[in-house]
Amino acid sequence: PARTAAARAVHVGFAARAYAAFFALAPLAWIAAVLMPRRAWAVSRALARGMLRASGFAFSVQGLENLPRGTPCVAVSNHASYLDGLVILAALPEAFGFVAKSELQRNWLVRVLLRALGAQFVERFDVEKSVEDSAKLVQCAKEGQSLFVFPEGTLTRAPGLMAFRMGAFQVAAEAGIPVVPVTITGTRSALRDGSWFPHRGALSVIVSRPIAPKGSDWGAAVQVRDAARAEILRHCGEPDLGQ
Repeated sequence: PARTAAARAVHVGFAARAYAAFFALAPLAWIAAVLMPRRAWAVSRALARGMLRASGFAFSVQGLENLPRGTPCVAVSNHASYLDGLVILAALPEAFGFVAKSELQRNWLVRVLLRALGAQFVERFDVEKSVEDSAKLVQCAKEGQSLFVFPEGTLTRAPGLMAFRMGAFQVAAEAGIPVVPVTITGTRSALRDGSWFPHRGALSVIVSRPIAPKGSDWGAAVQVRDAARAEILRHCGEPDLGQ
């Protein structure tokens, strides 16, 4: 039918627009990482925001005033789409070190950009199972580096908030720094896992108040994990898959 064909054409047109914006602006972020590594986050953030705007996504951020000032933190977020990293980069005004799988270093293009953005590479997301990785992240936090973690560790096509792995919360407790829950909405519908065909939609980021761990032991880490996850679950509008 003509209506179906017209709708398909609109979707294809939006996807083409999004890819055009990406391929036009992404190389500029990489060049900035090489030539101006100290300004890589600021430049990449501006480019990420421009990319979302040029693509036609509606984008909003709430709660930036909740980010701690003058002290590092561990920000944690739900993970729903390949767009999440771009959205977080566009949202956060200050540099966070993404905690990323070490496998990403194998691609030199990705490695150069992520290192300039302050990424911390670990062998696994379950850093409580890796003493070396955990100690490295705790030291980074104590030196003033804020970290960003997707504690689900992976993403799926189906909606739902999965269980959170303990690594990020163990690091926060041991370093004595707060955890900031961050909720992303809209990205799963915009670009689902297993698809490279983006759809128009509204993307949003909600930054909640920081949660300070009440101690440095395992129990304190569990407590702050549960509180952060409950806050994200409250805002994300998806079912709880972690029970």
